[in-house]
Amino acid sequence: PITKYCIGGSDAEAFCNKVTVRDVAKLKPGRVHYTAWCDDEGLVLDDGTLFRLSRTRFRLCSQERHLPWLLDSAIGFDVAVEEETEVVAGLALQGPTSFATLRAAGFAGAERLKVFDLAEFPHEGGMVTISRTGFTGDLGYELFVARDLALSLWDRLTNAGELHGLRAIGY
Repeated sequence: PITKYCIGGSDAEAFCNKVTVRDVAKLKPGRVHYTAWCDDEGLVLDDGTLFRLSRTRFRLCSQERHLPWLLDSAIGFDVAVEEETEVVAGLALQGPTSFATLRAAGFAGAERLKVFDLAEFPHEGGMVTISRTGFTGDLGYELFVARDLALSLWDRLTNAGELHGLRAIGY
């Protein structure tokens, strides 16, 4: 249910500053912030999370699709904007036992993630991005992985979470 956009290039920070309402210069690599974006008249189009994956690469996540608006807004910036919803799987692991599940799944180092931190971890020959974010107001994490690794990540978490009462909910 989450629409994901990859924003990259030498002007990625300036572009994200133009289209979102928070100061992106304050968002350091390895961090996430909640933000909103508005049209030229100041009307809110949507809200979501902006992940700073590196100095010049971001992931913007939202409920609604905004690719045409983002592409129009990118004119004049040295930036590439691509929807990655179909190629990057997103999974939320939420609730009081979410960290215990990550630990049991073997994600050593996840305990160092503070709220709104993100880091990459190895999984099945690829990488999974884990952020300490979520929608429940409880302890939670979001995991992003290449589509071809999504089922093995699901199985890894499901097996690890069995003893912690993990249940699948949502879409």
